[in-house]
Amino acid sequence: MAGFDPGEIVALAALEVQDRGYQLFSRGKVLEGTRQRQRYSARVQGSAPYPYRVWIDLEKQDWGCTCPYTWGPVCKHVVALAYAIQEAPELFQAKRRRKKTTDPRQLALQELPDEDLLELLWELAEQRPELMEEFAYNLLQRAE
Repeated sequence: MAGFDPGEIVALAALEVQDRGYQLFSRGKVLEGTRQRQRYSARVQGSAPYPYRVWIDLEKQDWGCTCPYTWGPVCKHVVALAYAIQEAPELFQAKRRRKKTTDPRQLALQELPDEDLLELLWELAEQRPELMEEFAYNLLQRAE
């Protein structure tokens, strides 16, 4: 790993948050882990009805979560991911390469992190709700 250790992130959390994060990790709540260079990401299922997106970038010494936690620098989901990086590196598969394309729009989108793609989708949903409804409908049809 890079010079930044996930344990340093855990140490920033309050003891209760560390405990709750470890419980999430030990109960298998770190889902869909991927790794791209020194950037780890996963979905972590906490007490909400859906999992949150979480990331830790060891190279940039950056981390984040889509949960609404604001009571400290690190939430339980980030702590769970940090424990997973340290104790279960096999959870993280290298991100698969996407199909080769020459379309500059697709190339630009492929380089964006998941959080930025989600932000774009939310902006699109606000600006063009009818387009997002059509997309959601078609997505559901594919799943059936």
